[in-house]
Amino acid sequence: MVLVVFCSLVFSLTVMAKDLSYDITPKAELKKVTMYLKKIRKKSTETAVVFDVTVKNTDSVPHLYSVTVLIPGIGASEGFVPAKGDEKLAPQAEGTASIGIISSGFPTRAYTIKVDTIEAR
Repeated sequence: MVLVVFCSLVFSLTVMAKDLSYDITPKAELKKVTMYLKKIRKKSTETAVVFDVTVKNTDSVPHLYSVTVLIPGIGASEGFVPAKGDEKLAPQAEGTASIGIISSGFPTRAYTIKVDTIEAR
């Protein structure tokens, strides 16, 4: 039984990984992506898929990054690194954006993560 669950999990993750696409500026490196479901409100049954996207500034100057996640047929959302304030991410520093998209479950089709530099929010 454990072997069946393990094999199906590995198969699911492999299929999902083939459908990922990235569009990352040369001034950044995508370090880590985590995905989880979260209730939108405490008393609601509605959930969102939350992507925590960690980006490293690979340039020699500070930058503000726009991070967009798109799930075709469901929606898209944008976050920023650094997440708040007017500061930019220092060279070689890492920052994380949490991006939520209202959905009843994890993506079953392809999704895209785009990271770009911007001048202001």
